[in-house]
Amino acid sequence: MAYQNYTIPLNQDGILLEVLSTSPIKTITRVNSTVKDLFIYLYDLSPLELDLVFILIKNKKSMTLEELAKRVDRDKSTAFRALQKLVDLGICNKETKTLKEGGYYHAYSGIDIESFKMETEKRVKELEDSFHRLLRKFEEDIGRAISSFYQK
Repeated sequence: MAYQNYTIPLNQDGILLEVLSTSPIKTITRVNSTVKDLFIYLYDLSPLELDLVFILIKNKKSMTLEELAKRVDRDKSTAFRALQKLVDLGICNKETKTLKEGGYYHAYSGIDIESFKMETEKRVKELEDSFHRLLRKFEEDIGRAISSFYQK
C-alpha cells in the first residue's frame, strides 16, 4: 500500500529526527479525500503512475513510451516500469505496432472511463467483503489472541 511519508528535518549531524506516516485508510476517509486518493489506495499507485493514468485517459489516443516519458519528465525505463504496472492492473492498454521500415513499437492507451469505474467498483466491493469477513471473525480471533498472549 502507498503511504504518505513526511520527514522532519535532519539534525546538524544529518541524522533523521522523525518520520511520520499517514495510513492509507486515513487518506481515503478524510472529508476532503479525492478520487486520486481512492485510486492510490485501491491500486497502490505512485504519483507517477497516477499521472500516467490521467494523461492516457485525457489524451483519448494511444501514445508511445517516448511521448509519455517526455510528458512526465522521466527517463524511458522509469516510465516503462510504471506503464507495465498499469497494464498488469488492467487500467492501461498496450498495443504492439509495426513500423513501415521494419521493427515495432508499443503504444499505450487508457481504458475508457466506464470500464475504469466498473473495475474500481469491483475493487471497492472486494475490500468491503474483506472488511466484513474480518469483522465476523473479530470476536473469535481477538479472544484467541488474548488467550495466547496470556499463556506466555
